[in-house]
Amino acid sequence: MTILREGVLLIGAAVLVLCAIVMIFKKVKPVKFFLNLSFGLYVVMVVAVCFFPIKFGVDIPDSLNNFIPFKSIFDSLKNSFSGGGIYGIRSVVGNFIMLMPLGLFFHFYIKEPKKRFLGVFLISVGIETVQFIIGMLIGYNYRSVDIDDVILNTVGGLISVLVIDYIFKKLPSKPSAK
Repeated sequence: MTILREGVLLIGAAVLVLCAIVMIFKKVKPVKFFLNLSFGLYVVMVVAVCFFPIKFGVDIPDSLNNFIPFKSIFDSLKNSFSGGGIYGIRSVVGNFIMLMPLGLFFHFYIKEPKKRFLGVFLISVGIETVQFIIGMLIGYNYRSVDIDDVILNTVGGLISVLVIDYIFKKLPSKPSAK
């Protein structure tokens, strides 16, 4: 049996449609409506990419965990540059940009920058922890738990928080009504 990524995306889309209906009935302002649905879509996509597909009752070799900082980053890049294909670069870049949208979303949902930084870090650690727990529950390590994923996710997310804060500080503020 396999839980497919497409199934998760379909369920996520159905939940988002229900959320949209609720927000319409609650007369949520258009900007907040779009922001909330965008954030929901982002969460659904991250969950689908990070945790699925999950295969049950199959004989698949375990993925190798990595707890040595920067090891898998260097190995992936070295493999890609020595003719091993683009997968290594795609993996490094993908992990770096995956949590970048949080910089934008957290700007609207969390006011304190320190809490935004902590949120990015905790979400990154949470993803790896959930992958480890799912592997334990299904009886094999279906995804590698990798400290480098945490490093890349966190650095990408933190850079995004800083850039978004900088951009919003440079934007002209709304004129006050007198």
